[in-house]
Amino acid sequence: MILRLRSRDGLERVDVSEDATVDDLKNAVEESLGVKREDQTISAEAKLLTAKEGEAVKCLDQKSKRLESYGIGHGSMLYLRYGFERNVPAASVKSSFETRPFGASMTVEQMVAMQTRIERQEKPNCASISMDRHAANGFQLYINQGLAFSVKRTGFMYGSVDDDKNVSVEFIYEPPQDGTEDEVLVQASEEEEGKVDVIASLLGLKRVGLIFSQSSKEKDHLISTAEIMEMAQMQDTYGELFVTAVVSLFHSEEGADIHFEAYQCTNQCVKLWREGWFLDEGRDTGVSVLQDPREPSKKQPVIVAGKDTNKVDNEWFLCPVKILDHEGALSSDFAVENRLTSQDSNDLKAYLKQRTSLPFVRALSDFHVLLFLAKHSNMDPNDIALITEAVRDQSEVGEGYKIIIESIARM
Repeated sequence: MILRLRSRDGLERVDVSEDATVDDLKNAVEESLGVKREDQTISAEAKLLTAKEGEAVKCLDQKSKRLESYGIGHGSMLYLRYGFERNVPAASVKSSFETRPFGASMTVEQMVAMQTRIERQEKPNCASISMDRHAANGFQLYINQGLAFSVKRTGFMYGSVDDDKNVSVEFIYEPPQDGTEDEVLVQASEEEEGKVDVIASLLGLKRVGLIFSQSSKEKDHLISTAEIMEMAQMQDTYGELFVTAVVSLFHSEEGADIHFEAYQCTNQCVKLWREGWFLDEGRDTGVSVLQDPREPSKKQPVIVAGKDTNKVDNEWFLCPVKILDHEGALSSDFAVENRLTSQDSNDLKAYLKQRTSLPFVRALSDFHVLLFLAKHSNMDPNDIALITEAVRDQSEVGEGYKIIIESIARM
């Protein structure tokens, strides 16, 4: 994964593994950036760079602790302090105008050309997103009835994209996570996500989107800065057709309504995120604070609606996506992974008993069943591959597998 490190000398990046520790990060910084370990102070808090002597700053100092336990993942911004000056290359390549000889004249047209204008994007990159109605309903029912929109929750959407750039979602995987009113921290499990990706691949599917719910906390914006940054990061990682679905609760005089909407970030937003323009200020507000990584001292680095500023309403970065629904080949009736109530054999027993009239392969045609079986000690990867292929082709599941699965369910 790529981590961004901002120091007083500029913005840089290092590449570490998904399971990297603080020690691994320090080694990467020394190897890639040339800052020796003993000179490094690293923190997830921006105030590290401005803190006075003696001021408390939470630093990454437990060498064996994994970065994910600090909530650090691909694209995270960290802060690096050291006691000397370095020449850090710009995060983006300078134009020929910016590298003009000293004393060269500057026309009005040239001055305008070098300014960054925030512009709306009329159309999203994808044409539409169609949600399997059972998967979408299962997610929003849990948010509404199980959590009462008290905290945020997230999941990854898996499906396919056709030649006309229509995105189709067939199931939602909910990773281990901890949510608050404003943030959700995914506790990434490489082993479990690996099983998810294998099952998806065997079904002919891939990760195509992110879904998250917003808490019922009163707010005056559609999307927060933390959310827009995560959306931009995901689009940068998974490609320009990656979509984000948002589930929220709105109160009116007639009562409460659940809204299900889909968005993409503008291409400009993704580019700005990649280059390190977004600051962590006001993460839970609807306004992003930007800083030009090439000229950090510039107070108003962008132009919005004809005005110089450093703040952008996040709606400038949003492209609404047409949202549809369909009924896919997979059901979403089995207990979902990583929720407050854990899955167990009793869930499988009750689920299968309700489907005794169906062909056994139809009963297994649920992503959450396949993942539950994949995590069971009685099933090895080859078993899951054969069962998943049978589900994909709707072919007969071997009698031996039926016996094993029913024994797991204690039937």
